[in-house]
Amino acid sequence: MYAVLISLASVMFIIERFIPYPVPGGKWGFSNFIVLFAAVNLGIIPAIIIGALKSIIGSIFSGLLFTPTFFMGFFGIIVAAIIEGAISKTKFLGYTGLSYIGMISNNFTQVYIGSLLIKSSAIFAFLPLMIFLGSISAIANAYLAKKMEEIVNENSFGFKFSKKK
Repeated sequence: MYAVLISLASVMFIIERFIPYPVPGGKWGFSNFIVLFAAVNLGIIPAIIIGALKSIIGSIFSGLLFTPTFFMGFFGIIVAAIIEGAISKTKFLGYTGLSYIGMISNNFTQVYIGSLLIKSSAIFAFLPLMIFLGSISAIANAYLAKKMEEIVNENSFGFKFSKKK
């Protein structure tokens, strides 16, 4: 199951680089729906592993490994996976709420890491636009993660899938 999720997330990561995004060096983050799915259904550690490996593999194939955008995205998805996984345990929020909180934590972490890399807080000026645009991604990611859960539950695809406790 991990290999399938990591592969799918890595391919989505590469494909989304070709979708125009208004913020320099940014992307929509549609591959994060797989991390959201993992955080809700598999737990924090699997979500971190999937998020980290999709960032590394996707960056290798995109030629972006160890660039500033790599570090911003890598740490952003790690923080989002931790927060989504932790909050999903409370059963207080559904996919949309978790996705939105994940997007905010991801974007804030990205901007924070970017400010450390360029040694300037000017990059925080992009945060409101990133959160506005990220709301579109958050809704799409919540829908895709929920749909993926439905598909996986309907068709086991040969995997032993059981929702985390």
